[in-house]
Amino acid sequence: MVCRIFSFIAFFLAFFAVSTDSQAYTQLSVVQCYDKEREVVQARKEEHCKGEILSEDDAKRIKAKLHRERVKRAMQPKSERHQGPRGHGTGFFVTDDGMVMTNHHVIDACKRIIWIDTTDGQEGTATVVASDPANDLALLKTNLKAPAIATFRTPVETGSGGEISVIGYGTHKLPPLRPKLTPGTFGGPNRTNTRLQMQVAVRPGNSGGPVLDESGHVIGVVYAQINTPAVFKKHGKLVLDRGYAISNPVALRFLERNKVNYRRTAQSDPKARDAVFKKAKPFIARVSCPRDPR
Repeated sequence: MVCRIFSFIAFFLAFFAVSTDSQAYTQLSVVQCYDKEREVVQARKEEHCKGEILSEDDAKRIKAKLHRERVKRAMQPKSERHQGPRGHGTGFFVTDDGMVMTNHHVIDACKRIIWIDTTDGQEGTATVVASDPANDLALLKTNLKAPAIATFRTPVETGSGGEISVIGYGTHKLPPLRPKLTPGTFGGPNRTNTRLQMQVAVRPGNSGGPVLDESGHVIGVVYAQINTPAVFKKHGKLVLDRGYAISNPVALRFLERNKVNYRRTAQSDPKARDAVFKKAKPFIARVSCPRDPR
């Protein structure tokens, strides 16, 4: 009986020690993670931190700094561009001197002014250099220096089901201030090779943004998403997350007609989607303008 009691006590102490060690390990694995892109400091498990790991003192200091900056921005008087209803879409830089490609329908309603915001914090205006309503393309000239330039893949050799990414300012409840990468798969071109079909969650605001292959090279320009309610009403089929893009041959002919010296490559160097986003984000631009009340 005594042996059994001692055995139970030994087992309990060993279990308590293991539990304590496990708790200590869990506590030690939680760090203060600073995500510079989102301007957020959060407590996260170390293996899930994709930003900079901070000490507790540095985390408090940076949190206080970010709070002061947000308060300061909130107290600034609103300029014309932050007043009233606005429409927005996505564009991307194709030359060093500030040429931006987007959709015709993104800028068609911009009667007074077009604003451009870059991902490195530049703000400026743009004028329409050329527009092709039939193919839904437009070329803008900005007063900004391009942080980076897109490279077009030609020829496009991505097969059906291949990995693609859409990057832009797709709206989810509120218009975003930063671009987001949406993963998807390639569905293939149409018969005339003028349009591409994609299995990807395109949203309002993604229009005019690039479709990227696994290397981060442009293979098309987003222009539409499927009208799910209309398809269901007409055919009784629920089709979700179907997007459409203007193919590279059409987009490149448009640039060539307007004498734009764009970058192209036939090479492919597949990357992880985080790396694709890091490569593409600098050449993405937010295109917006006041929307006159109807």
